[in-house]
Amino acid sequence: MNLKSDQKGIALLVFVTVLITAAAAVTVKALNSNNSSQIARDKITAAALAQAKDALIGYAITYPDTHPTSPQVMGYLPCPDTAGTAEIGGEGGATGNCGTMNTNSIGRLPWKTLNITPLRGGDGECLWYAVAGTYKNNPKTGLMNWDTGGQLQVYAANGTSALTSTDNQAVAVIFAPGPVTPGQSRTGTAAPMCGGNYTVSNYLDRSNCPGASCRDNTSASGPFYTGPILDSTGNPLLNDRLAFITQQDIWNAIKRRQDFLGTLDTMTRRTAECIAKFGTTNNDPANKSMPWPAALALSDYTDNTRYNDVDGLLAGRVPYKVNTARGQTGNTIPSLYYLLKDDNPSGSAYCASGWGNVYPWWDNWKDHLFYAISERYRPSSSPTTACSSGHCVNVNSGGNYAAVVIFAGERLASQIRTDKSIVSAYLEGRNAANVGSAHPNGHENYQSEDASSTFNDIVYCIREDLSVVKGTATGCP
Repeated sequence: MNLKSDQKGIALLVFVTVLITAAAAVTVKALNSNNSSQIARDKITAAALAQAKDALIGYAITYPDTHPTSPQVMGYLPCPDTAGTAEIGGEGGATGNCGTMNTNSIGRLPWKTLNITPLRGGDGECLWYAVAGTYKNNPKTGLMNWDTGGQLQVYAANGTSALTSTDNQAVAVIFAPGPVTPGQSRTGTAAPMCGGNYTVSNYLDRSNCPGASCRDNTSASGPFYTGPILDSTGNPLLNDRLAFITQQDIWNAIKRRQDFLGTLDTMTRRTAECIAKFGTTNNDPANKSMPWPAALALSDYTDNTRYNDVDGLLAGRVPYKVNTARGQTGNTIPSLYYLLKDDNPSGSAYCASGWGNVYPWWDNWKDHLFYAISERYRPSSSPTTACSSGHCVNVNSGGNYAAVVIFAGERLASQIRTDKSIVSAYLEGRNAANVGSAHPNGHENYQSEDASSTFNDIVYCIREDLSVVKGTATGCP
């Protein structure tokens, strides 16, 4: 046995072991450092995206308050910052007009318009933003209400799992660009605060395009993908991180406004009062006849002039234009015979002074309003005969009323509103059956109840003296 040789071998083994252990320790330390750095960056990104999301939702729910020069409804989101020009307040200001109606737009997050500081993700870049054409504020969509859908679809990092549903698409997507990928150039002085330029493809990623596995965050039409998406060797194909806002996010926040539901109720009452006023301006003070309803099925539900009164129709939508009834009653409504015309809030409209404040709400929610008239109060040039059994509508089997105006509440779980001509998608119970009847006869029994999971119609009755009263769980007073 060679003791010295054995000792040397053991010493060498110990040395190699120590060396391997030290190398491993250095490697673990480096990995931990990298992981810690990535976690820190991810936290910064998540916080920035969350703050931007809150600011955008806040913009939507306070839109009437921050745009007081003319009456507005809630729900609109700003256009992106697509140029940073002085005309829109410089960098961070929303573009004044971002394309045609109902088309999506993409650009930098308009932090100045949102009244926040420039927000940056964990990789140091300012945030970008896409808005659905149905929610942008310029040009506005035709109907802004809780049935207005988003247009943006969002997928998880695997590229196949949808994060948005068909009936709850995104209305906005916020992006935090990752590090530069091949082909991108972020030089320039167009955005002095954030740095760089306004070319979307220099910040947001596009990979494997064209083809079935294309992932493209640069197109305003979407769909959009959250990163990181890696290739087979672990290199990033797409490293954008994102957050999104859905239709439901916007309206859940709006419904928490104390004045929101009250405003819808006021709109319904004022609409009923305007219809009733028609009955006071006929050719004879004893003639209280009111206009015909408009059709249920329209070629364009956003166009006011499609809501024309229809001769002989006793139940349908609230009419905007009443040419037919005007001719049959000798009514003094001014030409062009618009019953619910727009007007300056301080001016005098046909409906009543101040209708201008109500008009934007009617204009955006008119597809939710329905109207049924009694047989005795149909348009005529003769004096109106008082109601008797079988000639006037009633509510909850009580009273005789000249007409009813019904507002369809929020869509119930069983209702689908893709086809606006389907009355049962809006109204419930006897209201749906009566208004949706092919030939309503003018003495139906309508329904008024407290709101529940199966009924949420708001009913206003027009009495025989043409006063207006709200329905309750027991009917109309």
